[in-house]
Amino acid sequence: MSSPEETREPVRIIACGVFKPALRHLHLEDRYPNVRVTFLPSVLHLRPPDLRNFLRKEIQSAHQRNERVICLYGDCFPDIDDFCDQYDVTKVPGAYCYEMFLGPKRFKQLLDETAGTYFMEKDLIMNFEQHCLIPLELHDKTMREYCFEHYKKLLYVRQPADPDLESQANEIADFLELALDVKDADYSFLENKLDELIKSKSSQK
Repeated sequence: MSSPEETREPVRIIACGVFKPALRHLHLEDRYPNVRVTFLPSVLHLRPPDLRNFLRKEIQSAHQRNERVICLYGDCFPDIDDFCDQYDVTKVPGAYCYEMFLGPKRFKQLLDETAGTYFMEKDLIMNFEQHCLIPLELHDKTMREYCFEHYKKLLYVRQPADPDLESQANEIADFLELALDVKDADYSFLENKLDELIKSKSSQK
């Protein structure tokens, strides 16, 4: 890991809850005393208008404390980049959390290798019923075929702090009639990008 760099400018990272294991692993708040992280529930992905409202409230609260805000989300609702620009927020680049967990080059390589890859991480696996099964009505075989007809593989992105989830991931893959693959996350891209953004100044947005 890179060495900490002191900064007097308070920084607030507002992140999806799926990033909690990664940011704990990177010890950002230990390495940067003026950085604070707020995690929002990952279930908000199912309700984009609510996600937008939650983000807005957290951003406004951070700005009232004169904190510079970094948004750690993928493209989780339409025009999120314009939204961040509107509120003077820096968004970590990346359309998907998996892209940040794996790094853009590796993520693209995996997609190129197998067109039709369905990515999952710990939070989605452990909350599959709430996040996928119920809202997508996957108990219905016709709905499963409709939602997953173009997918060939389920790829579980395993993170260092994950419990043993391979058997659970395999059950989901069998249920969806997909082959299972497991790849270990690499936080290098995420760490480097967050280091860069934390050390930057407000005017370097």
